[in-house]
Amino acid sequence: MKIQLKNITKSFGNKRVIAPTDLTIESGSFTTLLGPSGCGKTTLLRMIAGLETPDTGEIRLGDTCAFSKEQKINLPPEKRELGFVFQDFALWPHMTVFENVAFGLRARKQTKDLDHRVQEALKAVHLEDYAHRYPHQLSGGQQQRVAFARAIVIQSGCILFDEPLSALDALLREEMRHELKDLVTQLNLTAVFVTHDQTEAMSMSDKIAVLNGGVVEQYDTPEQIYHHPATAFVARFVGKSNWISDTQLFRPEAMSLEPREGDQRYNLPVQGVQYLGDTYEITLAAPHGNWMFHCDRKAIPGETLSVYIDPNQIISVKKENPTT
Repeated sequence: MKIQLKNITKSFGNKRVIAPTDLTIESGSFTTLLGPSGCGKTTLLRMIAGLETPDTGEIRLGDTCAFSKEQKINLPPEKRELGFVFQDFALWPHMTVFENVAFGLRARKQTKDLDHRVQEALKAVHLEDYAHRYPHQLSGGQQQRVAFARAIVIQSGCILFDEPLSALDALLREEMRHELKDLVTQLNLTAVFVTHDQTEAMSMSDKIAVLNGGVVEQYDTPEQIYHHPATAFVARFVGKSNWISDTQLFRPEAMSLEPREGDQRYNLPVQGVQYLGDTYEITLAAPHGNWMFHCDRKAIPGETLSVYIDPNQIISVKKENPTT
């Protein structure tokens, strides 16, 4: 399912939450809406779902116009045929896994082949043997898979994810990242995923929309966003950035303790050292803010290190807007 947003805006009272936004999400792609709390990413997702009404613009889901201010069209959520996975899973505690997954089908009165469809959805998430258990008898990861099964059982072409992994512990969150991405790919679904976690966004997405203050500052592949950030905000928010000036930066991997031909040399005091198990994270005091890089040798706070930067890996960006 292809999703198109044209000139979408949203305000709550006098507060603008979404500036005029155009966005095209290709069918079968995994797109993440990434940004800090309050940037508008969940509001944008809820407008796609029909849970919030835009002030202006148009939303198309495949060949269907789901919202148009001009044409006075606003399909309710249940008519948009979208799956939705919430942050808190939203499972009914008094229902079995089977009944939780079947709930959406029953609500839509789509009871033909219900047993088969529910079993197929549970099989897709590897929970076919858990159909008669209750949510409290499941682990957090299993509950998350039930929520995903409930979203895919309605055979929608698109699943919307609202920070679905934030309630899980770190190890389980990493495991579920791989599972969700693999399942979305196998089922050839369009996925729109909201998170403030850049690791989730970078590891799962085909494209990322980075939001700041209701504005999509960049919409591109993870590689382009990391290596060619469009704005200072994107550079600061995605990945580690070491700043040479207000408009120039480099990523930590561009720095070395060994000189290479053409490198720029800096002699800087060590401000801090952290041992990360497989490497040391060294913090250096630089004129435009601390620089950070990883190396395999320990440094001593206060000592001066000579570090070398590949000038070809210096990135130039637009100066950051002081109002953002």
